[in-house]
Amino acid sequence: MCEAYKDRESGMRKGASAARYRGIAMRFQQITENKTEYMDLLLLTDPQSDMVYRYLDTGDMFALYEGKELCTLAVVTDSGNRECEIRNLVTTYGNGGKGYTRAMIHYLSENYRKECDTMYAGTWDYEENMRAYEKSGFEYSHTLEDYYVHNYKEPIYLDGKQMRDLVYLKKHLDAEVDLKRVVNFALDAGRILLKNGAEIFRVDETIQRICKRYHVEEVDTFVLSHAIFINAERDGEEVYSKIKHVPLSSANLEIVAEVNDLSRKITAGMINLDEAIEELDRIEHMPAKKKYQMVLSAGVGASAFGYLLGASATESICAFFIGCVLYLWVLFAGRHRLSKIIINIFGGILITSMAAAMYVFVPVSMKVDGMIIAGIMPLVPGAAFVNAIRDIADSDFLSGTVRMIDALLVFVYIAIGVGVALGIFSNWIGGVGLCLTGL
Repeated sequence: MCEAYKDRESGMRKGASAARYRGIAMRFQQITENKTEYMDLLLLTDPQSDMVYRYLDTGDMFALYEGKELCTLAVVTDSGNRECEIRNLVTTYGNGGKGYTRAMIHYLSENYRKECDTMYAGTWDYEENMRAYEKSGFEYSHTLEDYYVHNYKEPIYLDGKQMRDLVYLKKHLDAEVDLKRVVNFALDAGRILLKNGAEIFRVDETIQRICKRYHVEEVDTFVLSHAIFINAERDGEEVYSKIKHVPLSSANLEIVAEVNDLSRKITAGMINLDEAIEELDRIEHMPAKKKYQMVLSAGVGASAFGYLLGASATESICAFFIGCVLYLWVLFAGRHRLSKIIINIFGGILITSMAAAMYVFVPVSMKVDGMIIAGIMPLVPGAAFVNAIRDIADSDFLSGTVRMIDALLVFVYIAIGVGVALGIFSNWIGGVGLCLTGL
């Protein structure tokens, strides 16, 4: 290699990116100065200097290094209309067949996909050259016949055959996405769905659709109620596996609906990967409802369920206040990260205590059981219980069983709280106790 091909840091952009391809550590840098010093290397694939000068000044030059050694050089020009073209791509002597050319094409595709939809590459009508591009996702576009005959002063020969035609290949850059970025994004979408109460089949289906839309076809997923396992492979060469733990938590169907809508946009091709990542981040950090709205909603829910379950109008009104106070406790406990056991047991005690107090101090004939039943509704994990049944029906027995046990334990915790309160009032408070024992 001659002196002109050595690393010249003065001509490189700061913040050079690094990449790892097929286990080889590589460094990509864009050359912005002294491009002509690389002319000897560029002439290996475009053997007439005046033709190289046509695109050298206006084109972007990129170099691939391993350590201090320059392995591959490329020049790309902007053709307008969101199209670009690889005008020169050359690998240095002794580095052919090591994956550097393909790595450079992959890097260029990633680098230009934000500003261009299609990348073209013109090459000699030579089978080995075209095969290299085709392995990187290019397909035949068109041919300029006798291009080298009319535009070059000297005939060009390869393996004794005169090169006459310039063959153009093209690649749609939305197909060039980083495997890890796609898998991490799909995994995050699945995590958000699972965390907010989506069914197992919905999580699995969403991950699969996202990966396939962004051209990661070979994907295996294993989704549990509290974990996601994913393994993805591309072209039999690049494999990526990841596991994400997802703690069981309360459902938020608004976020589930938002992620489902995003998934539909992705599948329909209405949004690219970068936009999808930004949108998913927005969904995950959606501001919660105002606390007073949640408190009032809990009160209205308790009151409405109580009325539907046979409570009188007066009992439903009392249930409204019970539900509001209960949810204030839930918000307080959530802020201090108290365990689910404490939240539900103490919630049951609070509900029963308030119902007994209203029974004693409100001068209207009421039944305590109606107020208790209505009051516990904000604590009941109805969505989790239904999802557990759906998971079991879809043969996701392990996940369905875990969710079912979790929901049933919440019922048990609430029952313990109610039972403790009833026991206290029955044994320690005579008159009220006698009334409560008639439940």
